[in-house]
Amino acid sequence: MTPVVAAAQAGQPADWLRANQQMQADNPEAALPYLERLVRDYPDVVLYRLELAYVLYLLERDGRARYHFELARGANLTARQRHSVDAALAKIAERKVWSVRFGFSLEPASNAGRGTAAGSVDVGGLDFRVPRNLRAEPATGAVISAGVTYRPRLTKRLEATFSLDAQVKYYDEVALRETLVIGRTGLRFSPAPNTFVEAGLLAGTSYAAGEHYSDRTGIYGEYSRPLGNRAQAQIGFEAYEIRHKTFTLADGPRLQLNAQFAYALAPNALLRARGYVLRTDAEGDLQSGWQGALTLGGTYAFKGGLVTMLDFTVGRDERDGTNALLGSRRRDDSRAVEAQFFNSKYQIGRFLPVLKMKFEENKSNQPLNSYTNKSISIGLRTTF
Repeated sequence: MTPVVAAAQAGQPADWLRANQQMQADNPEAALPYLERLVRDYPDVVLYRLELAYVLYLLERDGRARYHFELARGANLTARQRHSVDAALAKIAERKVWSVRFGFSLEPASNAGRGTAAGSVDVGGLDFRVPRNLRAEPATGAVISAGVTYRPRLTKRLEATFSLDAQVKYYDEVALRETLVIGRTGLRFSPAPNTFVEAGLLAGTSYAAGEHYSDRTGIYGEYSRPLGNRAQAQIGFEAYEIRHKTFTLADGPRLQLNAQFAYALAPNALLRARGYVLRTDAEGDLQSGWQGALTLGGTYAFKGGLVTMLDFTVGRDERDGTNALLGSRRRDDSRAVEAQFFNSKYQIGRFLPVLKMKFEENKSNQPLNSYTNKSISIGLRTTF
C-alpha cells in the first residue's frame, strides 16, 4: 500500500508541512493532529482529507478511515488517487476480522411513549376519556446501542460472519423500558473489490416494560456494491417469525425489504437515502398489514470542524383488519426530521460528543394512534 497523495508542496499551510515531516519520519501518530486540523480548516480540500484517511488507515482506525475515504470520492480524483482509495477500502474490509460498535445518549423527550395528546376520543358517537397511561407524557431516558461482529476468513473471497447487536432504552418509568437483542450468523462472499453478498440465519429477543415480550427466528440477506465512482448501494431482506409471550394476536411471519444509497457530492458533502417495506401476516387482522418509510438526508462539513447531518423521513402504516368499534381500517401517515451536530475538534478519547434534535409526528385515522414527539439528546460517536 502506497501513500494516496504526494509529499509537501511549497505554499501549503504550516500544518501540512509539519504533517509531511512526521510522515517522512515514519510517525503517522504524530502527523494525525496536524491533518485533523487541516481537514477542519479546509473541509473541501480533498488533498488533506485523503492524507488524513491514509494516516487513519495506517493506524488501523478503520471506521474513521473509511468515512474520510468515502467522502473523498466526492472530488474529481485522478486515476491513481481513485485506485488507491478503492484499494484502501478493500484492504480495510479484508483485514477487519473483529469490529465493535457502541453508542450512548441521554434523551429528554416530550412524548417518550408515543402517547396521544387527546384527552378523549369519540367511539360510535360516545365520548370516552383516554386512560392516563395512553397519554403523551414527557420523560428522559438513556439509550445504549452496542454490537460486535466477527468475520474469520475461510478463503480469499469467503468469510464466515457472526454478529450480535443490542439496543437498550432505559427510563425511570418501567412501562417505557425496551430492550432488543439480535444475533446473526452466515457467510459473506466478495465477488469483486468492495462488493459483498451475505446471507444467513437470525434470532432475536425483546423485552418491554421489564418483561420478556417476544422472540424471533428467520433468515436474512444483503448485497452491497459501488455504483460508479462516487456512490455505494445496498439492498437486503429479512424474513422471520415472531412469537409473543402474551400478545399472541401479533404472532406470525414478517418480510422486510431494505435499501440504502450514499453519494459523495463533494469532499465535505454526502447525500444519502434509505427505505424499507415491511409486510406483517399476524394472527389478528388488526395487527397485519403494510408498513414502509423513506428517509432522505445529507452530511455537510463546515470550515472550523462543524459537521451537520439532516434527515427527513415519511412513512405509512396500513392495517388489514377493520376496527369493530370505529368501523374503519387503521391508516397512519408519519413524518420526522432529525438534525445532528458535532465538531471534530472536541474529542473525548476515541469518542466525539453529538447533539441530536428530532421532531416526529404520526397522523392516524384512529385518533388514539396520533401523536407528536420532540426530543433532544447528547450522545457519543466514533466515526468523524
